[in-house]
This record gives sequence, C-alpha cells and structure tokens, in this order.
Amino acid sequence: MSQVHFLSLKHGLFIGLFLVLIQAPKAQNAVVRETTQTLTTYPFSDPDPVPQPGRVYPYFRYDGYTSQPVMKEWKFIELENDYIKVYITPEIGGKIWGAYEKSTNYPFIYFNHVVKFRDVAMRGAWTSGGIEINFGDIGHAATVSAPVDYFTRTNDDGSVSCFLGAWDWSARTRWMVEVNLPKDKAYFTTKSHWYNATPFETSYYHWMNAGFKAAGNLEFVFPGTNYIGHNGEAGTWPRDSLGRNLNFYEQNNFGSYKSYHVLGKNTDFFGGFWHNDNMGFARYSPYHEKLGKKIWIWGLSRQGMIWEKLLTDTDGQYVELQSGRLFNQASEGSMYSPFKHVSFMPYTHDSWTEYWFPVKNTRGLTHATPQGAMNLRVQDGWLKLDYCAVSTVQDTLKVLEGNTLVFAKKMALKPLEMVRDSVKWTGDTEKLAIRLGNEIIADGQPTATRRPLEAPKDFDWNSEYGLYMRGKDLMNQRKYEEAATYFNKVLEKNKYHVDALADLAEIYMCRKGHPTMTPELISRALSVNAYHPKANYLRGIMADNARAYDVLGVAAMDASYRSPALTQSAIRAIRSNDLLKAALYVQQAIEANSHNADALQLEIVTARKTGQNAKALKLSKQLLNEDPLNHFARFEQYLITKTEEDKEQFRSLIRSELPHETFLEIAIWYDKLGLFEEGLKVLEMAPQEVMVLLWKSGLLNQINKGEEARRMIQEAGKMSPKGVFPFRYEDTAVLPLSSSNWKMEYYRNLYNWALNFMDVKYTFRDFDVTPVSDYVPFYLTKAEVFKDQRVIVQRALENAYKLEPHNWRVVKALSDFYAANGQLKKALDINESRLSKFLKLGKSANLQSELPDHEVYILGQQRARLLLKLERYKDCIGLMQSLNILPNEGAAGAHALFREANIRYAAELSNRKKYKEAQRYLEQAETWPENLGSGEPYDPDNRLTNYLKKFMNQKLKNREPDAVDLLKLSKGLSSKEFDLLKLFE
Repeated sequence: MSQVHFLSLKHGLFIGLFLVLIQAPKAQNAVVRETTQTLTTYPFSDPDPVPQPGRVYPYFRYDGYTSQPVMKEWKFIELENDYIKVYITPEIGGKIWGAYEKSTNYPFIYFNHVVKFRDVAMRGAWTSGGIEINFGDIGHAATVSAPVDYFTRTNDDGSVSCFLGAWDWSARTRWMVEVNLPKDKAYFTTKSHWYNATPFETSYYHWMNAGFKAAGNLEFVFPGTNYIGHNGEAGTWPRDSLGRNLNFYEQNNFGSYKSYHVLGKNTDFFGGFWHNDNMGFARYSPYHEKLGKKIWIWGLSRQGMIWEKLLTDTDGQYVELQSGRLFNQASEGSMYSPFKHVSFMPYTHDSWTEYWFPVKNTRGLTHATPQGAMNLRVQDGWLKLDYCAVSTVQDTLKVLEGNTLVFAKKMALKPLEMVRDSVKWTGDTEKLAIRLGNEIIADGQPTATRRPLEAPKDFDWNSEYGLYMRGKDLMNQRKYEEAATYFNKVLEKNKYHVDALADLAEIYMCRKGHPTMTPELISRALSVNAYHPKANYLRGIMADNARAYDVLGVAAMDASYRSPALTQSAIRAIRSNDLLKAALYVQQAIEANSHNADALQLEIVTARKTGQNAKALKLSKQLLNEDPLNHFARFEQYLITKTEEDKEQFRSLIRSELPHETFLEIAIWYDKLGLFEEGLKVLEMAPQEVMVLLWKSGLLNQINKGEEARRMIQEAGKMSPKGVFPFRYEDTAVLPLSSSNWKMEYYRNLYNWALNFMDVKYTFRDFDVTPVSDYVPFYLTKAEVFKDQRVIVQRALENAYKLEPHNWRVVKALSDFYAANGQLKKALDINESRLSKFLKLGKSANLQSELPDHEVYILGQQRARLLLKLERYKDCIGLMQSLNILPNEGAAGAHALFREANIRYAAELSNRKKYKEAQRYLEQAETWPENLGSGEPYDPDNRLTNYLKKFMNQKLKNREPDAVDLLKLSKGLSSKEFDLLKLFE
C-alpha cells in the first residue's frame, strides 16, 4: 500500500513540475563555444629572414601574397545569447570577426566570408572586416594577423567571456581584451587592458578598427563640429566648405581615401545607420575613455573600390569606424598641431570598456546608451521618437525643454523591442533634456568643446621649448635618434634644461646605446633639481642598492613615478633577500597603482619566498581572475602546487605567435630578481630556440653550472639563425663576447645594430675575409649594414648569389645594386635568372611557372623599371600588361611606371613621325589597368597627356603647337613631368 502511495505521489510531482516548466518563461542564457570553420583563404607566406631594426623590430615582414585561394580550417570562438552572436578568431590577431543580430540574421559588424590577406599592415599581412585590435604604434599592429593567447569562461552572472591578448615585443607592452556577452542584453562589451611592463616610457597608441558594410545608404552618426587628419589638419563636420554632407557615405564621392577624426562634441557614442535596411549599430563608451572617433573610407572611385575585390569575394565594400584613446592617429606632422603624441609611463596599466550593439527599425539614430538607441527628430511640426531597447527597460522616458515636460512615456521593453511615439512640438532637439529613469541620455546643455584646432602661427619651433617639444614628440613616436638630436639642440641653448637632460639620459640608457653618457646627464639634472622625479628614477635604475634606495625614494614622492620607483625598490630588496622590506615596497607600490602587474607579481613572489604558500596561491588566483592571460601567475601557481595539471595549464595557454618569447620574458623577469632557479624552470618548458638556450646558459652560469652552460651555447651554435633577432637590452648579458662560432658574433652584431649600441661596421667587417656561412640572410644583412660602401656590398651580395641564385630576395638585391651602379644590362640578366620561366610563358605564367605570385610581381615590376631605364619602352609596357600585382595600401608605383613608359614610347614614335601611333600610347598612358594594383582616382592629372595628344594632332596637320597652351601647362608641371615634355621637342 505504501509503495503504491509513493509511486502516485512521484507521478503527481512529475506532472506538476512539467506544468510549471511549460508555463515558465524561457530562461535566458549565454554560451561560449570553441569551433572551427573552413573558409576560402588567400594565405600569406614568406617571412623576411633579414632583420630590420626600427620601430617594429624584432618583428619581421611577410612578403608572400597570392590570388590563388585554398580552403583552410580556422579556429573560432563563438559567443551567443538570445539576441546576438559574436565570432572571434584567436588565430588572426584575436579579431572579432563579425557579429549578427539573430532575429534578422543581420551582420551589424561586417563578417568577411573569406580570409583574404593583403599587404597593408606594419608587417604586411592584414584582413578586412570585423573589429581589429591595435596597440602600440601607428598602423595596423604587429599582432593583427598572428595567433594570440586566449581564454574562455562562463562567469558567475551568467555572461560569457573570451579573453584575448599578446605581447607587443617592439615595446614590451602587454595587452588583453575581454570580449563579454551578457546573458540578457543585446550588446557585447570589449574591456581593454594595456600594461607597460618596462621601467621606461614608450609610445602610446590604441585604436579599435571596426568594419561595416558600405552599401545601404549608410549614415555616419558621429556627433561633432570638426574633423582632423593624421597630421592634425582640420576641416568642418558634418558639412564641408562646399556643402557636402560628409556624414553620408555616398556623398564622399570625391577625392581620395578619407580619414575623418571627428571631434568637437562631448558625446559618449558613435554609430551608423543603413537607411535602406532600417538597421544600424552603435558603439558606446564614456567620453573620457575614448576621445578618438574616426571614419575611414577607401574612396568611391576605382582608386578605392578596387580594394573591394582585393579584400573580399562576395561581401561587398566596407568602411571602418574606429575608436581610439587619443583624438587622432597622429603621423609625425601632427606634432606641429595641438594633437601631439603622448607617452606610456613605466609600469602603468590602462583600461577602458566599450559597448557594441545593433539598432533595429528606428529610421535613424541620434542617441545611444547601453539601455537602448533612439532616433529623436522634428518632422512636419512633430517631435518624433523611435526607441530600440538593448537591455530590458522598465522605466519612464521623459523629454524636457528646460523645466517643461514635452513628452513622457512609460516603457516596458525587452532587448531589441522598440516603441514609436510623437508629440506636437518644434524647436532645437539639442536643447532637450532626455531621461530614462535615473539615466540622463542628454542634459539639454551645449556639447561643443570649442578646443583649439590649430597651433599658433607665431610659435617658435626653434626656441628652447619648441625644440624640446619636438624631441619629446619624436621620443613618443619611438624615433629615438631623431629625438636625441633635438634634445642635444636644446642643451646647446641651455645645458641645464633638466627635462631634456632626463629624456636624453633615458634614450642613451636603453634606446640608443650610450649608457656611459647617462650618469653625467643625470648628475647635471640633479645638480639643478634634487627632486626631479625622472632623473632620480633613472639614477635608481642604474645604481647599486645603497644609492638606488636614496634616489628611488626621492622619485617615489612624485605621483607619476611613485609606483614605478617603489617597484624598482622592491626588485632590489628581493635581489638582496630582504623580503620584509620587499613586502613593504610592494604594498606601497600597489597602493599607488592597484593595477601595477609587476608589483602584483612581486607580491606573490614575496609571499612564496617567505613561506606563505596559501597566501601566494590566493594572490595568484585573484590575479588570474582579473587577468586570465597572466602566465606568470600560472607559473607561480605551479611552483606552489607542483602538480602536472598546473604545469600543463601554464604551458598550454601560451599559444600566441613566437611563444618562446613569452617564456623568455618570464625567465628574464625572475633573473632580474636573482631567482635563477625559477628562471631555469620556466625555460625547461619553453620551445628550444637559440635565445632560449643562450638564456639557459646565462642562468646556469649564475648557479655555477659552467659545463652545462657551455653545452647550451654549443647547442645554440648548431641551430639555424633564421628568425633569431635579439632585442631586449638584457640580452647583452647572455650573448658571448667572443666565440669561434660565427653565429654568436652575428647575434651580438644584430643586438648592437638593433639597439644602436655601437657602429657595427667595425665588427661586421671581420667577417669579410672568407664566406663564413652558407646562411644567405647573413650576407643580405651585411649589405644593408654597409649600404654606403659599394665594394663590401657587392662582395656580400655576390656571395649570397653564389649560394642561392634562385632566391628572389638575393636576385632583387643584386639586380638593384648593379642598376644603382650603372650596370643595367647585368642587372637585367640577374633579374632574368629568376624570372625566365615567367617570361617564356607570358600572361599565364604565374599559374604555370611554379613561381609564387609575389615573386612574379615583385621581380616583374623590377624588370619593367630596368627596361624603362634601358629605353626598351615597348617591352616594358608589354611586360606590365602581363603582370598581376597585388598592391599595398596606397600603392600607385606600378601605374606611374606604366604611364611613364607609354609617354616615353610615344615620344620615341613622335620623333619617328609616327604621330597616330604616338597618340594611341598617350591615350593608353591615361588608362588605369587594374592588374597593376591601383584603380583610377577621381580627376586624375592628365594635363600633360592632354597637351601632348593635342600636340600630336597639330603635328598630323603640320601645325605648330599653341604657345599659350604650352605656357599654361608648364606652370603646373613637376620637374619629372617637365622632363617628359622635353622628350617631344
């Protein structure tokens, strides 16, 4: 009986639960998944093995691009809730590849259905669309097409996150972006973190470049009064001086590419609206977090539209709407405007959050917040409102004119639901206050910022302050040699200019390679001001412990240098095993800057080294919760637990490009603390690259294991030098000062060359006795080092050619050398040695000659230039008609060559009295064959060819040219164009 009762009760409970479930509203959730997608891919290839010291070093370019696609499987991270779906590609720079509004399947962030790499970025390889992450220096960053570290998780609030990050090795800063999708919102956020992990200042640059489709009557909703360019030049916004509405894509049908950095209004959002689709998007962040708001348009002529097929197959042309930390993406010329470059201070962390969301059915866009997007406008005597919620809205929307209520509406909306309403009213909508509950959408006050847009005309750039500003600005661009020149000019005017002394000391200490000159500069600065924070700080970095604590203590009095100075003091205390003092310094460094990653890491170390393992483990977990890509914290966790699981977690999550550099950075961090055993443990797990072995050797020497250390150097000496580019100032400690192995000497020379520590010509010259290597990039490097010494360059390049006569880089370099020295026939023969198969097969050669596409168009263009110099104009034209050049951004060199060849051949025909044929080639000079990689701009300058065509007509009629025409033409010609004109005399 009891059994029957139990079964009946269970049955009843089941039915009751079932009824509750079917009557309950659908539960909202967000999911994160790691998947793969197979996409048509136009890959990049051929990394340059020749080091290129400069702002991007130790990174290298990729030179290989192709028009031949392959199918490739790519890793995708998908974030999805009930409203939107976001795609992320951790193998392609961590790019947010695209995002869709689910009910309409509308891509509110451009999703490119092909992966089409083209030569656009700092290192070449770049793809269009999505949201691209850029940190470090102007341009598409070194990481945009490379694998980055990533980590996914479901958060306690039901949201999901994908953390993306990488080191920028050229500056040794580290960035991380958390892409977060809430479970119940129609937006996703990107929370950016950027950290200067060095004790020195570096350049400050960050932009998020988001792609959006251009078609659909796109309006750029960028509140502002003006725009500035890359050099700080200003124009009016949204209407220009000719009355064109620049805020509509289709009204930009003039001129070349467009870069509008819009400013002038204190607003928190920008967006776009496709009026034909009644859809839009918005990006929101508090104004102070993202000052920069930029529109990039390729241009609507063929000059820009050629890039549609270069960058995608079926998704159509796109635009980029970008957000940045500073007002503009400043080129060098911007330093002569109010919009300077700024520096990123040592051990500084910066962070900001942005919201990205679709806008549905609002017939336009005027306001946006994380609650929703609105289109508020006056039309036919009515104040009309369209509102699309992004979050759940349960509140009253009020519109007020002063203290007078114009409109009120109770809202009860789920995400992406909308409401429309109107009220009789006319006036200026910018004077209306708009409130949704406690949220102030607009306060009705003027938003114009009225900041100066031009530098004063009478400012003296050669004054003491003017020279200093130029030096500082160049330093903030990583142009250290030029910066040093200006600081020295300042000191010629005033040898006690304290800021110039301190900045020059920093450059000489770690950027330009004159460390012996640094102490005198710092002493001079401190003789004027004992409390100068930077001078004290730099002396502290250089000094031994007793002196360091003195000057670092003074530097710590300044807010900008307090946390860095205390961090440096803690490092010295740990190195001296004074752990209690270290703990005090660390605590104070964190109080001064709670996001100082070095101080947070030092806190873990001091806890572990004082036997407080539980505390150290807790601190590690706290740091990983905030910064899941902090590999140091994971390694410390492994040191404490000693479990294989934690060891594998540490090792497996380092998956960005050049992973060995991440291991090295951690090991070197331990080395500066004197914790050599920990550094060795890190490197035991690292990929066995040359610099890893050399650092192992250095650390083994520190613990008196000389025999093992020598074995590491021997192993390193057996490995290929390919991709070995020493770049850290600490590397000098592990690069052998002398060695019988030429590779070790080569690495030290690369180090000295890259860091400007000496004139490497003196040491490189020793290699010139006999060919010391079968490593061709060595000779190409040597040719670059000695580029102003013809005999050495020739010998180096000819050695390279003997070793690899089919290496296109060698062929190009040697051919260029012969051409520059007047040996054009020899240059042509060298070029032909690699290009011969293509020349035999003609137009279809790049399909049949087995030469990669990029070798054909690079060497083909070189050959065309040689043919032009040899006055073989018809051959030059024919060759260029057979090439298929994949260009870089803004490239027009091939077209200029084609035009010149046609004009020169027309002159040759004219001189042979073949005027009709000459006229045909002049007409051809005006064309823009797109196989040459550039499209025709609006209003190309055809004045010369128009005059010459008229001249040919006059010749055919035995008439003299009109002197007025010639005079008018000659006034506007460049010297090169004038030389072409003279060919027809």
